[in-house]
Amino acid sequence: MYIWFYETPSGFDNMVMTSDGKYLTALVFQNSNDIEKIEEVLLALTEHTTYRLRKIKMFCNVVSVQLRTSEFKNYSHQRKLDFSTNSTKEIFNAAKQLVRQLYKGEPIRLIGIRVDNLCEEDEKQISIFENNDTKKQEKLDKVVDLIKDKYGYETITRAGDMKHTKNINRKD
Repeated sequence: MYIWFYETPSGFDNMVMTSDGKYLTALVFQNSNDIEKIEEVLLALTEHTTYRLRKIKMFCNVVSVQLRTSEFKNYSHQRKLDFSTNSTKEIFNAAKQLVRQLYKGEPIRLIGIRVDNLCEEDEKQISIFENNDTKKQEKLDKVVDLIKDKYGYETITRAGDMKHTKNINRKD
């Protein structure tokens, strides 16, 4: 079990993230109805999830997201991907589409992302949808992971994730 604590000045204070290996959630103690902030948290969750996915050399075929409102209404939705991936960009884009479909403007207190239907690289089905951009993204993710492994997780991050990543205290 992993637990991370966020402390950020952007309205998402004291977030607790938990994981069982395939699932990450962020509990937002200060409810937010700002879709941009929700997507920033989603990016941070996606970054952690895909980093761990690549560490165990796995790919996912399904992405699902969960939203919980301040009144404890739960919304969740999942999507089967066109091809197996462990790319932060691909998984984030799928998750972002799902959040935009689910979000109804209510204050959100919990955001979660799950990757399912995992497979190893040698089990990965070749797809006609993959292109050169996908290969470039895989190389970029590999380089970012190498830098994080060598110099620490917080040394490099995506620009959209900067508000949150710099304030993460990971507990392994």
